[in-house]
Formats: sequence, C-alpha cells, structure tokens
Amino acid sequence: MLRFIKQSGRRGFTLLELLVVIGIIAVLIGLLLPAVQKVREAASRIKCQNNLKQIGLAFHIYHDAYGTFPPGAVGPQPGVAGTSGLTEHGLASYLLPYLELDALAKQYRRDVSWFGPPNQEVVNTQLPGWQCPSAAANRIMNGMLPTVEPPPEKPFNGTAACGDYFGIRGIDPGLASSGLVDPASSYDGILQINRTTRMPADIPDGASNTILMAECAGRPTLWQAGKVVPDKWLSGGPWASRGLMWGRGSTQDGTEFFGRCAINCTNNREVYSFHSGGANAVFADGHVHFLTATIDIRVFVRLVTRAGGEVVSDGDV
Repeated sequence: MLRFIKQSGRRGFTLLELLVVIGIIAVLIGLLLPAVQKVREAASRIKCQNNLKQIGLAFHIYHDAYGTFPPGAVGPQPGVAGTSGLTEHGLASYLLPYLELDALAKQYRRDVSWFGPPNQEVVNTQLPGWQCPSAAANRIMNGMLPTVEPPPEKPFNGTAACGDYFGIRGIDPGLASSGLVDPASSYDGILQINRTTRMPADIPDGASNTILMAECAGRPTLWQAGKVVPDKWLSGGPWASRGLMWGRGSTQDGTEFFGRCAINCTNNREVYSFHSGGANAVFADGHVHFLTATIDIRVFVRLVTRAGGEVVSDGDV
C-alpha cells in the first residue's frame, strides 16, 4: 500500500526575506527618530522655561521681602572706590532660600568669597533647577584652568558646579560706538554689580519689556555657533559665580565682538542655548519668552536696557 507523508506547511525565513525585514525596520526607525528628537527637544525646552519661571518667581519673592531685586553680583570693581576689600558673591546665592534650598543657603558663608574653601561644599552642589536639560548635565569647573581673555574673575583653587541661567549686566557701549545699535541714554540692565534695582522705579522701560535673566549654557566649555571649541575654557560658568553676561553681540560664527548676532552664536558672556532657533529668557515681570536666534540686535538691546528710553512693540520680539 502506498503511504503519503504529509509535508509540514512551516518553513523558515530565507536570508533575503530577513534582510528585507531588517531594511524596513531601519527605514521606519530613520523616519521616527527625527520625530522623537523633536518631542524630546520640545520637552527640554518646556522644562527649561519652567526652570526660569521658578527663578523669576524667586526674584519676586525676594523683592517682596527687601523692596529690591538682589544685586547681580558683589565684589571688587577696578576703578570703583570702596570695593577692593569686598568678598565676591554671585546672584544665585541670594536666591537660594526662595528656591526651596534653605539648607544650602544656611551653609553658604558670606564672610568669604563664593570660591573660598569654606564654601567649596556648597558651590560644588549641583542645582538641577539652574541647569537646562538640553545642555550637558552636572558640569564642573576647575578654577585653575586658564580661561579665554579677558577673564572677569581671578583663578581660584577649587572646583564649582556650573549652571545655565545668568543675568545680563547691560550692553557694552562699544556696540553703539560700532554703529550696530542706536545710542541709548543708559546701557545698564537690571542686574548690576554692588547695586540693587527696584521695581518699578528703576525700570522705566517697563518690567514686561526688560530681560532679567537668560540662558548662557554650556560653560565652562567655549561654544561657537553650535560647535565646541577644543581646549578653550570660560569663566563665569558656576552658578555661584559672578557670571553676568555683557551684551556685546558677535559675528555669526561667534569668533569676534562686536557683531549683529545676539542669540546662540557664542556662550562667551552672551545669550546662548542648545535649543534650536533661539533661547529662553525671563523678564522682570516674571514671564518667560523664547527669543529667536534671528532677533535684530537693536531689538535685543532695547530688551536688555532698563532705562534706555527705547520702545519695543509686540511684533519686535
């Protein structure tokens, strides 16, 4: 009798079929990756804005308590009488109690400078709320590294945790002398060295039109137009330092001052972020705004000066 053996209907994938499936998966991943990156960046940008919102709120609680905003920094100023013996302190040390960091604030010593040995434990503490999630996390500055000239702070023996949010002292008058911006009656921003600013009396340009703080991300490493500059270091990166920005404007490649670029061309004391298309800033009234990288340098100057007498319209920002 003839017997028929039933053949199984199952068979394995051929190598060609397997390669086709892998190719399809790779294409799908390639299509999805930009979308995932956009979602991730959008989330980082929102988190960054929330960080600045909390810092802006801390400013206002401080103002309610003392009647002024805190000084942008405290310490010696060349050519200014009576400042040579001052210990050095940055803006953040004044805001610690209003950012739910009371224990750190109580540990901080004002009888020595921020970089002094008694303050080493405090200033090496990482502050997540002072870091933009789009920047490298938990950066540390070595105080003895040579920094790009001219350094506004002297080298110090120690280390310090870095941050990404800093005040803008004002606009360098050289920007106006170069003809790139209009002359103003004052080039001062809100946060000055050894001086405080009251609201609204000292901000005649309007709190909603004047930047309080903005991103200056990535320090102590030097960045220019989205590219890291190897073996070049910047001062002012630690959150506890006198890390105020200067408002000079740079060339598009970030290599020279003065220039028409105000946003994302260099983090050498200028507004800089790792967000695509601009950077976040908190204004004196507490609102946070995303400043586009294409902002006109003249408009940027108007937003920084607190008593320049310039007019800013909604369409300018």
